[in-house]
Amino acid sequence: MLVKRLVAACGILILVTIICAVSVGWLLAHPVQTAIGNPPADLNAEPVTFASDSGATVHGWWCPTQNANGVVLLLPGIRANRLSMVERARFLRRAGYSVLLIDFQATGETTGDHITFGWKESRDVLAAIDRQFIGWRSYASGNSTAKNRCACSRGSLPDH
Repeated sequence: MLVKRLVAACGILILVTIICAVSVGWLLAHPVQTAIGNPPADLNAEPVTFASDSGATVHGWWCPTQNANGVVLLLPGIRANRLSMVERARFLRRAGYSVLLIDFQATGETTGDHITFGWKESRDVLAAIDRQFIGWRSYASGNSTAKNRCACSRGSLPDH
């Protein structure tokens, strides 16, 4: 009798754990699209959009600097958007870098059905590099799993 109760309790615990894990995964992958609005005036940013192989139309801000030391691609973390990178963009512009801030698929203003934790977002990174950084020395920075996945898929981030 005690063994049957213990087995039933373990089964219920396993079932509850699975349900919780699936629920948390769904909540984290759910889109967080929102209107971002105009860029801060001090960034002198231009709104940009471009297609990604992920199927998304990526939205961002291009912040060019005269005689730039290079270009830095700022990547937000999971469920974040480009607004989370504004302070870094200000710092980098003061240091003489041009900056591109983007929203990954299913976040900010970028289209997409769900967040894929770097799987499709890495394609957004590659599209941003291909679109914006040709002929520049470029760097990727941010809190993003897509940056790491992108580096793995190409061997390393390109150094133009």
